[in-house]
Amino acid sequence: MVDKVTFMETLRSVQEIAKTSAAPMSREEIQSYFQGMELSEEQQEMVFGYLQESREESLQQQQETAKKKAKERDALAKEAPHSVPFQIYLKEISAVPVLSKEEEQNLYQRLLLGEESVIGELSGQWLKKVISLAKSYVTPQALLEDLVQEGNMGLLTGLRQILGRGADSVAGRSWEGQKEQLEEELQHFIREAMEAYRRELEGEANSENSILAKVSLVYEAKKILAQENGTIPTVEELCEYTKISPQEITDILALHEKAERR
Repeated sequence: MVDKVTFMETLRSVQEIAKTSAAPMSREEIQSYFQGMELSEEQQEMVFGYLQESREESLQQQQETAKKKAKERDALAKEAPHSVPFQIYLKEISAVPVLSKEEEQNLYQRLLLGEESVIGELSGQWLKKVISLAKSYVTPQALLEDLVQEGNMGLLTGLRQILGRGADSVAGRSWEGQKEQLEEELQHFIREAMEAYRRELEGEANSENSILAKVSLVYEAKKILAQENGTIPTVEELCEYTKISPQEITDILALHEKAERR
């Protein structure tokens, strides 16, 4: 007969693993967590269906959260208060004069020919565009002014990549075609810098969530195995049960023991 308490605790633990897993868990992987419980085929199917449904609900929640964050991002980009230095920066770039097509073409051509002094003038023409691009990357963690700073660094990187490339690299195309090619390349550098910054912030948040999930799983596994075996489980037993590495389990147990002593 299946122990209901052990079964439900195991099911909750596996559910947490399924939610954080990058790919859906296989039937064999799920069944490995319920070894020794003598589940019937019907019960196994119910467990598999429940976990599959739970994962789909989790994915749907993630999509809804993503949409909500997109709305929050748009609101933040419009309403979030800016620091005084950034407000001054916005005021200064609003006064940057717009170049004529001929002046802009001249600067790009000089850049292609290796004239480094035009980088400052060209970057000045891109500052408003950088802000416009940055608005689509704003989150509660990634502020507009930080994204603009990263974008400006990406812009300078792109301009230096183009510097001295030679007019032959865009030869045979109209000026509009040349300009489109160069601007697409610069936008790539700007977006790449902003995306890297966002990934860094999101990676830190995901890492924290992953650690918390693992701590919870090890704690639950420790209780379940202790009830089953009547003894405190070893690191190897916890490792086999949770599929977490021995080093991570050792670290988690050490943190848990330290917290209990306080």
